[in-house]
Amino acid sequence: MVEGLSPRHGTGGPGAVCERETARWELRLPHLLTQLGLPRHGAVQVGAHTGQEVAALTRCGFRRLVMIEPNRDHAAALRDQLTRHHEAADLPEPLDGCPPREVVVAAAGRERGQATLLVTEWDQQASLLPPLMPIAVIRQDLTPVVPVREVQHGCNVLVVDVQGAELDVLAGADLDRLDLAVVEGSTFARYRSGSTLAGIGDYLRGNGWQQVAWWDHVRPHVADVAWLAPHAARSPVVDPDRVAAATAPDRH
Repeated sequence: MVEGLSPRHGTGGPGAVCERETARWELRLPHLLTQLGLPRHGAVQVGAHTGQEVAALTRCGFRRLVMIEPNRDHAAALRDQLTRHHEAADLPEPLDGCPPREVVVAAAGRERGQATLLVTEWDQQASLLPPLMPIAVIRQDLTPVVPVREVQHGCNVLVVDVQGAELDVLAGADLDRLDLAVVEGSTFARYRSGSTLAGIGDYLRGNGWQQVAWWDHVRPHVADVAWLAPHAARSPVVDPDRVAAATAPDRH
């Protein structure tokens, strides 16, 4: 366990505990949103790959979905998944006139620019950072870099799966306009200069965010951690008892 980032500690409230379980975040997110009483305005998914979580995000009831994916090979699949699931769901229109669906073929980072995407043999491990593990890089693509704050309009939830570049993504987001973030990380750096769960936790806690769920992967040392924004925890829409329930251990 990483010192200072135990899933049973550091949630921000006196005596609050965040129960750990092995689960897929997309299967647990609808229940967590209900527990916390959060609205389903929209979600930005950074590292959307081929859109395999679009159906789950649609079931959450998000009015708007923004899919950010730097691998241009996956753009058509992402649009197909959005049409097949989100458009077909006939959900209410997003707030403020935002489009209900958007695919951004770019990497997410601190500022606008360009970077090299290292596409790996198993392309879910593609990253802007060189891998430290024995992973074969099969090609290098020049990709645009766009900060999340430029595309997050109408969205209150952020999902991040970016293979070591998590802190750059968070630094490029307007955290004040988000209620919840689900960030995948590893207990050790898997990419050169890559983030770890401890570093991600330090950054978000330093911005007042509260850890509310920890979902281990079946693969060792990797987890998705859900974080609640400080303004969301204080919102009259969010019942403090629900936050306490979400961070309390399951007694059953």
